Amino acid sequence: MLHKLNQCGTGHGALYRQGLGEFFLDDLWRHEAVWSVPAPSLQAPLYTVLTDPARSVRLNERAYNMVAYPWGTRYQQSNQWALETLALAADPGVTTRPQAQAWLGFKGYQPSTLRLGPMTRLGASSTSAHIRFDDHPNAKRFSDRIETVTVDSVLDWMVRTGLGSAPQQLVL
Repeated sequence: MLHKLNQCGTGHGALYRQGLGEFFLDDLWRHEAVWSVPAPSLQAPLYTVLTDPARSVRLNERAYNMVAYPWGTRYQQSNQWALETLALAADPGVTTRPQAQAWLGFKGYQPSTLRLGPMTRLGASSTSAHIRFDDHPNAKRFSDRIETVTVDSVLDWMVRTGLGSAPQQLVL
């Protein structure tokens, strides 16, 4: 399994290749996994990208932000990396993050909108290195609408577009 995590207490993310057992041995907030099986047409291209040492890291941005703006490139979070990498695998013409994001928009991806007031944003960004709001458009940010890539928005989109199966869940 290849996935992105931020280094604890920092605003830096890295890609890790590890099995589920090793993943669940980490200090997780909750021992839960959820997945969607990619559509048959996506399986081979996705496998090819994820097993290629160069292509699998092509869209990784080291600057990590847990609430990164989904249509920006200043930061990136784990779900965003996975979604952008899926776009890279699905379309041979995608080679950059802006191209991946354009493909996702064309395919109807809709991020989740979090309602976070100014004091919540101030508290989060001043106490956590991995939470920033400066990449969000001012009009949305100052109206307390923070768009970000969540597991729910990814799974909903995959089912809605036929790019993935209904979600399955494992709770340990």
